Amino acid sequence: MQQVVRRAWWSPSPAGKRAQTCYTRPVHHLDFLDICAIMLGIWFTISKLDAQGRRAESFPQVEPAEFERWRSWTVSIFRLGSTVCFLRVVFHQGWAYYLSQHPVNAPAAPKSLVIPALLMDALFVSTVAATFIRGSRARELRRQLGIVLSPLSAKQAAALAPEDESKAATKPD
Repeated sequence: MQQVVRRAWWSPSPAGKRAQTCYTRPVHHLDFLDICAIMLGIWFTISKLDAQGRRAESFPQVEPAEFERWRSWTVSIFRLGSTVCFLRVVFHQGWAYYLSQHPVNAPAAPKSLVIPALLMDALFVSTVAATFIRGSRARELRRQLGIVLSPLSAKQAAALAPEDESKAATKPD
């Protein structure tokens, strides 16, 4: 059984020879795409929770079936976007750790070690683009249905409120 001697990524090669081993240092930080993925993931999660918290009763001018169609579509769009964003961060940290534990005896890493990371980044970028495109289509549908998410004026709130306080107290949720 051959014993593998591990050198740090910055150590010089033995006997003054040019190093032919590619070492990847462990990642103890987040890169630019990780930070973008975290920020987009938070934004998509907030958008998902906002749509998820809306109720058809708040929009009496919209049919409940149409409102539910918009709400479920919007939630599914942002759920996928936020999931892929956070998955990218976890994958990147795990993949960097995996690469740091497997030195390569070549000047550069082979394609078998590069392609999974490239595929994950391609999945991330394409999913973010699809989330933005589908999100704008969901906003367009929301406008067509007449769902206005801005705060209600006093007149609109009074129109939606029950006429008698006793009805409001006995109304089930």
